[in-house]
Amino acid sequence: MENTYTVKDILKISIPIMIEDVLRTLVGTVNTFTLSRVSDSASAAVGVTNQILNVVLLISVMISAGAGIIENQILGAGKERESSRIMMNSLSLAGVLGILSSTLTVVFAKEFVAFMGLAEELRSDGETYLRIVGLSCVFQFLGTMLSTHFRSHNSSLTPTIIVVLSNVINFVGSTLVLNEKAGNLTGVRGIALMRLISEITGTVILLILFSRQKWGQQLRDLFSIDTGMTGRILTVGIMASMERVCFIIAQMLTTRFITDLPIEVLSAKVYVQTLSEYPNQFGVSIGRAAQILSGHSIGAGKLDEAHKLIRKAYFTALCFDIPGCILCRLFANQLVGLFTQSQEIIEIAKLLLTIDIITGAARSLNHSFSFGLKSAGYVLKPMIINFFSIWMINVGLGYLCTITLGMGIVGLWIGQSTEEWFRGLMNCIQWERKVWQKDAGKLSHENR
Repeated sequence: MENTYTVKDILKISIPIMIEDVLRTLVGTVNTFTLSRVSDSASAAVGVTNQILNVVLLISVMISAGAGIIENQILGAGKERESSRIMMNSLSLAGVLGILSSTLTVVFAKEFVAFMGLAEELRSDGETYLRIVGLSCVFQFLGTMLSTHFRSHNSSLTPTIIVVLSNVINFVGSTLVLNEKAGNLTGVRGIALMRLISEITGTVILLILFSRQKWGQQLRDLFSIDTGMTGRILTVGIMASMERVCFIIAQMLTTRFITDLPIEVLSAKVYVQTLSEYPNQFGVSIGRAAQILSGHSIGAGKLDEAHKLIRKAYFTALCFDIPGCILCRLFANQLVGLFTQSQEIIEIAKLLLTIDIITGAARSLNHSFSFGLKSAGYVLKPMIINFFSIWMINVGLGYLCTITLGMGIVGLWIGQSTEEWFRGLMNCIQWERKVWQKDAGKLSHENR
């Protein structure tokens, strides 16, 4: 069968996604950088608090993943009316769950921060940041879903431009706070409010632009909920996102392994995770682009084409993941030096970034084959494998190395790297054995 999609097609979609994801990550980086000018303690407190927000925002990742997988296949099958109903129903779902998440985050901010095991002197900053930024959850839920719909219609550039605007607002606002030119807005409270304003502005503009697209949207579909379709979105989304859900929760729990260590260790972890997120986002954007194209091919019944496409995505991701990690390590002094002048923190970070190079090679497997399996709707078995992999290796081995063997934060990184390799190889094996084609063929038939 003729192979329609090429690496060029993957890059055409992935580059706007890459820019958008990097800029979204930059919002947190700007906050971390700005607060590091105040103190390493404030930066560490907010860095740990952001992990709580990441867990809450996983709900939006779930529903947008489910909507995206189904929508891509239906678009590939040429059923535009059905696609428009999914768009509007998923926005309603995102709005309701977003309001609920914002409410819970604000109300239980103190309990969430206490659960993370932060030292008493760090909790006040953590609670303040979580309560304010937690209000933005509903806007981030809607923004994530809207971006998914734009990407499914090969309009990745629009959400990218909006994220650029949000970053400008956040950066300018944070700079004003840092230089005490934002009135009474100072410190953690001021930085959090600027992030909230940037998130609200971006989502409102994205919603206006979405309303002007001619994709068959009908306002009545926001209130005429198809419970069967909603259930399908949630089912596929939960199973497809379980890997990320478990990983983020594991990250939050394993942070507790080191909260009793010196503040320099916790700060190094926050700074390294902030930096390593960038090369990781490069690979993720390639996987997400390949998932969209693969979903279209599967929806059209072109399973062999989808198989070849994901292989190409793997080699493309490899060209970004490893060099990105190497560059972070080579320029560790300069990059970590942006956040702190502590030589002890810099030395710890350099060691962790060295281990990240090995981990980066494994991420390419997950940045391609994992997304391929999701595009086919083959999510149950991978979900089970990923669940046990993350909890037994990432958390279990991480605890053994960090606490039992006394290796500290290095042990935590060894556990993460080992788990990434195991999970990546398992995803690769499942894709290459083509065990997903039966489910993909069934979905393709249903969508047509």
